Amino acid sequence: MVEMDSGQSLSRLPEQFGKYSLLGHLATGGMAEVYLARQTGLQGFEKIVVIKCVRGELEQDGQTTGFFLDEARLVATLEHPNIAQVYEIGQVNNSYFFVMEYVQGADLRQMMELLNKRKERVPIAEAIFIAIQVCAALHYAHEKTDVDGVSLNIIHRDVSPSNVLISHDGAVKLCDFGIAKAQNRTTETQGGVLKGKYSYMSPEQCRCEELDRRSDVFAMGIVLYELTTLKRAFNSSSDFELLQAIVNTPTQKPSERVPDYPAELERIVMRALEKDRDKRYQSTQELQLDLETFARENKLPQSSIHLAKLMGGLFEKRADMRTRTSTPIAIPRLAEGTDDHTENDVDIEVATSAGGWRKHGTPTAPGPLPIARGSKEQAIAYPEAAEPVRLPAPPKRSARGLWLVGALVCGLGGAGAMFAGSVKDKPTDEHKIAIDASVDKVVSAFENTARSAQLKATGIVTSPVLRAAIETDATTMKDIVANEYMFTPAKGEVIEIFQIRGSELVSLVRLPATAPALRPLKAGEMSVELTPQGPVVVAGAPIAGTKAKTAGVLVVSAPVDLSASRRSLDGHVKAAWIEGLDKNPIAVTGTPVTDGQPLTIPLPVNSDWNTKDASLRAVPLATALAATPAWMAPAQYSAFGAAGLFVLIFLVSFLRRNNAS
Repeated sequence: MVEMDSGQSLSRLPEQFGKYSLLGHLATGGMAEVYLARQTGLQGFEKIVVIKCVRGELEQDGQTTGFFLDEARLVATLEHPNIAQVYEIGQVNNSYFFVMEYVQGADLRQMMELLNKRKERVPIAEAIFIAIQVCAALHYAHEKTDVDGVSLNIIHRDVSPSNVLISHDGAVKLCDFGIAKAQNRTTETQGGVLKGKYSYMSPEQCRCEELDRRSDVFAMGIVLYELTTLKRAFNSSSDFELLQAIVNTPTQKPSERVPDYPAELERIVMRALEKDRDKRYQSTQELQLDLETFARENKLPQSSIHLAKLMGGLFEKRADMRTRTSTPIAIPRLAEGTDDHTENDVDIEVATSAGGWRKHGTPTAPGPLPIARGSKEQAIAYPEAAEPVRLPAPPKRSARGLWLVGALVCGLGGAGAMFAGSVKDKPTDEHKIAIDASVDKVVSAFENTARSAQLKATGIVTSPVLRAAIETDATTMKDIVANEYMFTPAKGEVIEIFQIRGSELVSLVRLPATAPALRPLKAGEMSVELTPQGPVVVAGAPIAGTKAKTAGVLVVSAPVDLSASRRSLDGHVKAAWIEGLDKNPIAVTGTPVTDGQPLTIPLPVNSDWNTKDASLRAVPLATALAATPAWMAPAQYSAFGAAGLFVLIFLVSFLRRNNAS
């Protein structure tokens, strides 16, 4: 991790300027210096941020300053949950600076190196989750347009583990657009100059050809390769040989380096690493969709909760940022403009003595236990008998004792039948484990749907066409949405656009038109509702008009896919349902019942869709003893009757013997 050096000179910026107070120097790169700072405001407002400024000796270099300002302007336009945000750009003491989001955690490279030292691997569920988030960030940047709807043609050009930040809360952030290629840059790199880290360059980038988004797809393939194998996709003793390997040498398959590497995941990785860009995934979204399908089919939980637990086990979380002078933190890496040799040359191969692939929560299977072998029986020597010895004949046993034995056996049989008939439904440990594991799948399903609905809503409302049409009428709006692909709802989705008229929200259009009307939501509001088709997550986003700051609201309703939870519960429960998210219980599998003894497991608290009082309730299947056959009661009575009869015979026999004597 990066250590904060409070003793380093802070002369580039004053220790206090405006609303910012510098806490310490974090790092110095080829182009910039980075500081940790505290932003203060009214009524005790306080926020920890990162401040980046041009190095003093480069301030007079017009090209360096141009690159620096281009990065600030570019990232400031990118508003995505998986991209580290830029809040402000300014100037103090003739030094340009910009203020960035502070991510308390570590970068992906630090995580991989620490796991390597521990001889562990990244759990497959968390590896896929991280890759999906980075793919989403890249696709958003690739699709970014200016206010007129013209594509900015952004290419990151430096996708690598050190530029992927992971917070202690499980958030994944892509950073460092310092050498990104974009349409609106004022400063361009010289032709024939390599930009980026050699180990993560695409073949066309190594050949200094014209780049497009597929170059970032290749780099993402390298990151995914290393994340799932902890081994270099390309490695060499010199930079020239490394570039040659990327361009000409076939990539070694992950399964040749890691035992039990999933075949479908290998197909995804190798397609992303195709040398010919036309055979590669054509966008990071295509790669993301294949990864999501792989995770779904293999029942891998996709949740920031699991990633947060992994981070908690690897890195210590520090809460007090005001008084400490040194702390390990994750910050956006500095744009060097040259290759990062540390990232190129360090071998991150992990020992594979344990062997085997490990899915989330499943340890590598140990080898067979040694079989315990007993010693052979020793031969016992008997002395030879000189004369055969005649033993006295044993006395004849009375038959009366057999009647008592029979009575005892029948009594025990009747008692066993009585006990078996009294056993109630009790869940086995296997059922309890399955129910507990399904909670993660339920939470993951709602989180993924909520994130998708919110991103779709916020993405649509930025459209210039919608902003211009929101202040017109329903006829105009219907004509526009009929011709714009962005308004096409996915399967099961409903999109409704409301116009603000005074204090009322009036629906202008609903897609599809036959869908039930949605409840108008406030801007940024989110809720979970139950429909006849199943649970849905409803998200709203404000629409800014050309005249009014907020002229309307767009509401998206997205169905929640609980099939993964349903599959994990099959064979373990009679019924399972969720309570506390809607006024009615939400069925996961089966029909909510009132009989039996349901287990109740609270759902983790999520402020976006209120889960404070939500819980998963499930009625486990009974054990094998719980089903009482019809013949059990007659068998019970017969056993007790036979026992009584045997006792009676014994008493009669005993009395006759006494009388005879």
